[in-house]
Amino acid sequence: MKKTYFNHDSTARNDYRIVKMRSKLGMEGYGIFWAILEMLFTEENKLCIEDYDSLAFGLQCDAKVLKQVIEDFDLFVVENGCFYSRRLNNHIEDINNKSTKAKESIKKRWNNTNVIRTYNDSNTSKVNKSKVNKSKSIEERIIDFNKSIQSISDVSDDDKENFFLYWTEKNKSGSKFRAEMERTFSIPLRLKRWSSNNFNKQKSRFPDYFDSLLMKRMDDSSKKEYEQHLKNLGYTTEYNPNAGQKWIKK
Repeated sequence: MKKTYFNHDSTARNDYRIVKMRSKLGMEGYGIFWAILEMLFTEENKLCIEDYDSLAFGLQCDAKVLKQVIEDFDLFVVENGCFYSRRLNNHIEDINNKSTKAKESIKKRWNNTNVIRTYNDSNTSKVNKSKVNKSKSIEERIIDFNKSIQSISDVSDDDKENFFLYWTEKNKSGSKFRAEMERTFSIPLRLKRWSSNNFNKQKSRFPDYFDSLLMKRMDDSSKKEYEQHLKNLGYTTEYNPNAGQKWIKK
């Protein structure tokens, strides 16, 4: 239990038993009552006394007044030479319950974090493992890296090849390849992103359709490249006496 504070009800002074005590002992008795609660709280809500003199000395109050506060107004339970507060018991139980719930909540979040971490670790490439696996040569690690790439489905062979060539470029010393120099590296995530974003693929400088005006503005060399680009896309030429040569997709 965290022994720092306990609740002080703002209406405690209106409790019938405290009103009764205040009517006889005044605010002195009220102050002694709260001082006793503070001492009980730090002592797990139990104080055993052989006489009231030593306790009164600690609180710098009259022993007779202290005895009255403890015994005469049903504010404390006296048993076997010791006393405790029912009211304080409720506060301590509430504190302990909140502490238990907080620990369970932290434990739950920690377990969830471990599940996520385990999932991520299972999808993290062997590249990260190779950082601590000093027994394998860089060539063996590159082979493992390629095996991990090839095991992934729904990605074209071209994308896999380009991905592999880019990320296995070695550093100057030849001790590591590019992927190993990343802080984290998940092959499934990076390869899927590589494929979807068309990384490392050159964009054609020609449109994927026939543009007669564009072709008229081109020089002979560019015109040949554009014609070849259209042929690669499945276009063929037809001649019309009125419109001239036209490109039509099959």
